[in-house]
Amino acid sequence: MKLLNSNYNSTLLLIVLSLTIMSCSKPIRKVDFQGHRGARGLYPENSLAGFEYALSIEEVTTLELDIVVSADKNLIISHEPWLNPEICTLDSAVIADNPMAYNLYQMTTEEIQAFDCGSKGNPRFPEQKAMATYKPALSELFNMLSRTGNWRKLNIETKSRPIGDGVYHPKPKEFARLIATFLERYDALNPDFNLYDLVTIQSFDVRTLQELRKLHTGVKLCLLTEDETDPAAAMDKLGFPADVYSPNFQTVTPEIVNWCHFRRIDIIPWTVNEVADMQRLLDMGVDGLISDYPNKYKELVY
Repeated sequence: MKLLNSNYNSTLLLIVLSLTIMSCSKPIRKVDFQGHRGARGLYPENSLAGFEYALSIEEVTTLELDIVVSADKNLIISHEPWLNPEICTLDSAVIADNPMAYNLYQMTTEEIQAFDCGSKGNPRFPEQKAMATYKPALSELFNMLSRTGNWRKLNIETKSRPIGDGVYHPKPKEFARLIATFLERYDALNPDFNLYDLVTIQSFDVRTLQELRKLHTGVKLCLLTEDETDPAAAMDKLGFPADVYSPNFQTVTPEIVNWCHFRRIDIIPWTVNEVADMQRLLDMGVDGLISDYPNKYKELVY
């Protein structure tokens, strides 16, 4: 009987010690590593090739991209609501007087995709691979993800501002409705998971986020800011606490990180391209990073 009690006590002690060690171990930190416009530093921005490359990087958890609206009401992946002469091959005579002459909101998807926006490369990103490519529709990216099954999270920025309403893009209510209808369609096409759990909609334009909130789509909403140093003031303009706060990385301080975390708001700065800056921000406690060079994420300690 004493031997039995001894074995029992030893087993119990081992269980207690194991639970104690497990409770004291450091929890795994989850960081949302995003590929900005796919991988703009290495491939043409917002291109299918760039997204494919970003997906090949183990550390990348999210594809970051921008959307505009075409004349035929398609959601097109593009940073500007016009063809950018810096990266697209355009008629020099047309853009001589107006660099924004190729207005995507007045062009059909077919017309937009007739232009090469990759062969010129990008003078600001000398490592970028020059290659012929076009501006894909958002549906093409979703179809690619559905076909390969290589889904990641998607951080989708709406490109709009009040001065462009009805000229370069629809008004916020229509823009939000187009997004909601698109997501509803692709959620139905992918019944194995909840697509809304993967999508965040971000914008500098609070109006788009406000309209999306009214639609109760269930996607996360992210407020982008550039020079703002007071997240409380930014949220006041929005009118409600965003799920994610995404400021210019140069404005981030430990106080801002703490302000967000106290309110259970994730903070994911943009666009961080130097490893030293990435590491500094991670050490502050940010929840993610957005970078043109997602290949650099493997160098970080967190």
